[in-house]
Amino acid sequence: MPPVILEARDVIGGGRYLQEVRISTFPPNPELPEGIRYSLCLVDIESGEAILRYDIHQGKSHHRHLRDCETHYEFVDEETLLDDFFRDVASIVEGRL
Repeated sequence: MPPVILEARDVIGGGRYLQEVRISTFPPNPELPEGIRYSLCLVDIESGEAILRYDIHQGKSHHRHLRDCETHYEFVDEETLLDDFFRDVASIVEGRL
């Protein structure tokens, strides 16, 4: 199993959302040359709907899901990934996204 470099679960937004973050590393390979795997997710606790998700996995490059819309995500590094995710989370919690 790849080494986990960050893992956290928090209830935020006055108890409305579950925020889950997991980042792990592994030896780079041709399909995933950065040697990183991640899943960052914001779930509406009441409905169970995944509102926001950033992830990467075998067979699919870096991407972002916002509700039902999936788009490519331009990965730079772990710090930028977290900044982008938390900025989107704040926008959702504040009702701007």
